[in-house]
Amino acid sequence: MSELEPALRTGSLRRRVLVAVLGLLLAVIVTICAAVNIILSNRLYSDARHQIAERAQYATVLGQRGLTPQELADGLTGQGITASVLRDGEVTVGRDAPPPGGPGRPGGRPGQAGPGPVARSGHTAVTVRQDARQLSVELTVPGGQLRLTYSLAEIHRTLALLHRVELAVAAATLLIGGLVLVLVVGAALAPLRRMRLLADRIRAGLRGVRLRPTRPGTDLGRTALAIDDMLEALEAAETDARSAELRMRQLLADVSHDLRTPIAGVITSAEHLLRTDPSRAAREQRLVELIREGRRAARLVDDLLLMTRLDVDAPSAGVPVAVDVAAVAGEVVGAARRRLADRRVDFDVRVDQPLLAWIDPDHLARLLTNLLDNAREATEPGGRLAITVTARPGRVVVRVADDGPGVPPGERERIFDRLVRLDPSRRAGGTGLGLPIARALARAAGGDLRLVPDGPGACFEVELPVVPAAAQLSPPGELLAVE
Repeated sequence: MSELEPALRTGSLRRRVLVAVLGLLLAVIVTICAAVNIILSNRLYSDARHQIAERAQYATVLGQRGLTPQELADGLTGQGITASVLRDGEVTVGRDAPPPGGPGRPGGRPGQAGPGPVARSGHTAVTVRQDARQLSVELTVPGGQLRLTYSLAEIHRTLALLHRVELAVAAATLLIGGLVLVLVVGAALAPLRRMRLLADRIRAGLRGVRLRPTRPGTDLGRTALAIDDMLEALEAAETDARSAELRMRQLLADVSHDLRTPIAGVITSAEHLLRTDPSRAAREQRLVELIREGRRAARLVDDLLLMTRLDVDAPSAGVPVAVDVAAVAGEVVGAARRRLADRRVDFDVRVDQPLLAWIDPDHLARLLTNLLDNAREATEPGGRLAITVTARPGRVVVRVADDGPGVPPGERERIFDRLVRLDPSRRAGGTGLGLPIARALARAAGGDLRLVPDGPGACFEVELPVVPAAAQLSPPGELLAVE
């Protein structure tokens, strides 16, 4: 017992595409913003550390000029840096605006004294400390202990503004991207919508419509091709099912009709014997009629059962043995001559040596008998039937021909369908299963039965594979030879 396929997950494809693309876009935005934040913050903090370090180097130059603590503190204060000097327990804090005529500071206006070029080798090494709010440098200068601080508030405000801008830009990008994606995904999913509409139209009863993809090599193209192929198969299966249903109904009607006659004859004969006291001759005549009608009904039932068995398990139908085809054909012809005294039955064997075929001997006899009975039905009394055995490379061929009216070209395959009779006036002559059974028996043995044009009447050709020479050395009892 095969396992059932798991249920197909059918979440919204539109939603999944939107979520996936917007998630990817959000990840890209977050990555870019994080990279910008890291690069900018590192650059701002690096510039601040470089600036306070430069100011500390400049402090060593100012300290050599003999300035007062206030002048020294004022000269080093500015551009976010605050200087304080500790001397004799008194702290002097610098003012950002320099007094008139006071010493200049780095980055001052033209005419103000700047630090000027200082040789790197003459610089004093400084250590910049950092906490959450500021950068600081402490060093000793002539006249006291100097402390420089750089407030990080401006950097924090800059980064906070950047975060707000990034958040606004990310929200706007996601909103615009989402709206654009809705339109793009809607256009991209249009083929799927067409497939759904096609399925709805087919469910409503419309047939013959197809997707016909313009680019069958794409994913959607291959899917559309698969759907078109599936529709072709479904419509073909539907047509076959309807045809089979019609044939089954016709079969049931024909079987019912064919069985009604013999069953009615049996009932009539039995009632006549039961209700009357006929003479011995009349009684025997009634019993003969009863037996004849019973055999006719039994033959129809047997034919139906054999046809069904061949349909279900054709390869294993019967017990195949190596059969001398010409010998079995000769026996069938002999029996036919006794049954068909009003018709001429010719038999011709055109092979130099016995040709063996793997087939159940009863099936071969039934096959040839059906063909001869079919030829009898197609001819009038005094007609001629001929059975010929010939050979082809690897094949043995048996032809059964008659001099009847033949088969119209448009009916040459339909006659192999069940319960088909070309001449309704001959309906009582056979069951309409002789040719289908004969073809099924031939194909079960690896051969075939076909109608071939040969002469004015009908000619049926049975072709069976010949048993290889090595396989003809069969154990006793498996080789059927008819003398």
